[in-house]
Amino acid sequence: MKFLQPIIIFSILLTLGNCAELFSSKDKDNNNDAILAALLSNSGTCGQSARSGAAGTGTRYNFFGCSGDATTTLLGLGFTAQNITFNGGLSGTSDASTIVTRGSSLSSSGGSKKAGIEITYVLNNASSILKANLPSEASINGPGFSIFATGANKLVNDAASAFDDKPASWSSSVGVEKILCLEVHEEGTGAHIFGWEGSCDTVNRNSYQFEQEDVALAVSGDRVALKLNNVVVKSMTIYSSVIGLGAMIR
Repeated sequence: MKFLQPIIIFSILLTLGNCAELFSSKDKDNNNDAILAALLSNSGTCGQSARSGAAGTGTRYNFFGCSGDATTTLLGLGFTAQNITFNGGLSGTSDASTIVTRGSSLSSSGGSKKAGIEITYVLNNASSILKANLPSEASINGPGFSIFATGANKLVNDAASAFDDKPASWSSSVGVEKILCLEVHEEGTGAHIFGWEGSCDTVNRNSYQFEQEDVALAVSGDRVALKLNNVVVKSMTIYSSVIGLGAMIR
């Protein structure tokens, strides 16, 4: 895939160059130069690539091989970042360590909103928490997941609570690389929040491992955000197709 890197970088810069409202002409040129330098300084193990498999299609972001200025590099990859560094992936130290996609990241925009991701991460200690949610432009808080050492909770308005329908629990994952497949659906006047342990391509997508339906909230956002509280995120796939196939439980 290395031969695609110059094409990807050129496409990113062309897009940024057309966003005149973001910068003055001089500032825009300087910013694009910085982004280009950051992207070119990273190897083929840092960047984005198309993904296609049993779970559908999407864009995979590999952060494991990234180095240098994280804010600039992530801007080039389509994210706004705060208080993030590169250390074997995206490294954060608190809820203030965040990345947010700069554009819509829905897997389905017709009718009800749906968004799905696969995330590979490592928790640094027993108090580490990784939050993955669906925010809006106005607020980084939205429906999603609060992931800790021995399980995950649903996340509503940045408040975490257990999944009532099917709880999420597993053996302690501190210091262990772990993969989760996660999805949020807008359903009726609320949301259906569910997921699995493992890669989205290999899990049983007809049966949710953990879930909560009829979560009372308005799904107003269309971005994907992560909050890294003593967490390293090695990669993330944002799907452009719906992952879950199972019917809602009643």
